[in-house]
Amino acid sequence: MPVLVIGWMIYDKLPKKEQKEFALVARYRTVYFYECYEYENAKGNKNYEWSDRCFKNTEELLEFFGYEMIEDFNADAVYARRVETFTDEAEKELMKLSEAGNQIKVIRAN
Repeated sequence: MPVLVIGWMIYDKLPKKEQKEFALVARYRTVYFYECYEYENAKGNKNYEWSDRCFKNTEELLEFFGYEMIEDFNADAVYARRVETFTDEAEKELMKLSEAGNQIKVIRAN
């Protein structure tokens, strides 16, 4: 079953009833990325590329939020819920709530 991931800008504008359908997945702060890279560098992993269960790399995450640099993060959050189907119409309605970036991602089951 696909998972719908949305950013905090969209989440905050949803009615409380709809917000309850989503779970907080992660919060991103600039210092978190510095710590990840510092830790991996200390282990000798010079080719480290950050990723998590929602995003393949920092570029994808930056695009999602509409940011240009990691330093732009300040407790930005993503929320998720499982969906049976996610139509183009549903995407258009959610996109109306986004002020920056895309802030909508659907992760399909493999």
